[in-house]
Amino acid sequence: MWYEKIPFYAPSNLSEALALCQELPDSALLAGGTDLLVQLRDPNDKVKALINIAGLPELQTIERLGNTVRLGAGVTFSRFLQQGADFFPPLTEAVRQLASPSIRNKATFGGNIVNASPAADTLPPLYAADAVVILQSIHGKRRVGLADFILGPKRSALQTGEILIQIEWHVPENYIYYYRKIGTRRALALSKVSFCGLYLPEDKTIRLAYGAVGPTVMRALAAEARFSKGDKESLLAEVTEMVQPINDQRSTADYRRFLCRQLTSEFLTRIS
Repeated sequence: MWYEKIPFYAPSNLSEALALCQELPDSALLAGGTDLLVQLRDPNDKVKALINIAGLPELQTIERLGNTVRLGAGVTFSRFLQQGADFFPPLTEAVRQLASPSIRNKATFGGNIVNASPAADTLPPLYAADAVVILQSIHGKRRVGLADFILGPKRSALQTGEILIQIEWHVPENYIYYYRKIGTRRALALSKVSFCGLYLPEDKTIRLAYGAVGPTVMRALAAEARFSKGDKESLLAEVTEMVQPINDQRSTADYRRFLCRQLTSEFLTRIS
């Protein structure tokens, strides 16, 4: 079989994994493997080795300290639903609609982020929360905003020798949220469009994040600024202009653009 030709390493801790990543620059990290193992069937794939980081204790954090949530990159979606479902309800809704129970039992937050799909279900709530990712190599750690980390489809700012070890974000003290995933089915289907809106009543600001309508998940920063200035009339037009949907097997660009406008309108109605 194709996978029998790829060397496999199973470090027992994060230090060993980091050393292997530095030593084997053409390796790939294996956690749940729900995306990676499919991609490796491509005969043109250049992965020369697999480093198994599933279960590494340093990547299993699930904690909320005050208003700060820290989530280890190796945490599976099922475990999050069991132990962290009340931390940030928009993310919980997204995870509950993601794939199937068998996939959620294996797939990890770190894998979903590093895979850098614009249709990744967990990303709009994390973008709306201004999440950051913590990256580590043998040389140390660095923090990168999630929106800066994901560069395009299957492209991220992860450098050679680095492992994404944690995702962190601040949960507002008081907020109203609206999350929707539009797909052929409620689950077991990629999104046509996904949307997360947050309203922070104390400073009267909103955050708008859209999935599957551009090369990355998109934050409507200009539209958010219009809301803060009381300019709601042109906000929807701003969103419609900002998104960059395409025609594909799941939907048309025009329908995706229409959905972005409608979902934003529904969110504004809820907070008005």
